[in-house]
Amino acid sequence: MIPFRDTLEVRGPVLATVLVILANLILALAGQIPHLNFWQVLVALVGIWIFGAYIERRLGSIAFLAIYLALAGATGFLVASVDDQGGIFAVSLFMPVLALAGIHLALAPRSRILCLVPIPFAMTFFEVPTIAMAVGWVALEILLTAA
Repeated sequence: MIPFRDTLEVRGPVLATVLVILANLILALAGQIPHLNFWQVLVALVGIWIFGAYIERRLGSIAFLAIYLALAGATGFLVASVDDQGGIFAVSLFMPVLALAGIHLALAPRSRILCLVPIPFAMTFFEVPTIAMAVGWVALEILLTAA
């Protein structure tokens, strides 16, 4: 199942979301996000796209960026407090995306995510409830962390 976007009629630019994704990708490639493999980074970046784009469209780019930076900062101190190897701050991808999913659900509790289901010879689109997508995203992140 490949998520594309939410099905809500809120439209507009998502420049801040794209910038956050690019910044996190650069940090991951530079090795600044500890304990992550390629798949964890990919799933986290997809999570930012799915949950962050709606928040940015709904609240605006500046508000979204401020919220994301506050979440990343707060969770960075939280992750560093339980990580023995880091200093007083650690870059985290999982926690800010989890918070974005919560904000998305608070703003639109009945929203749905449009997903492509790659069934051989019969690819089709399905609308999955955002809550199910958030639970699936968390489960996938936990499985990838354990692997």
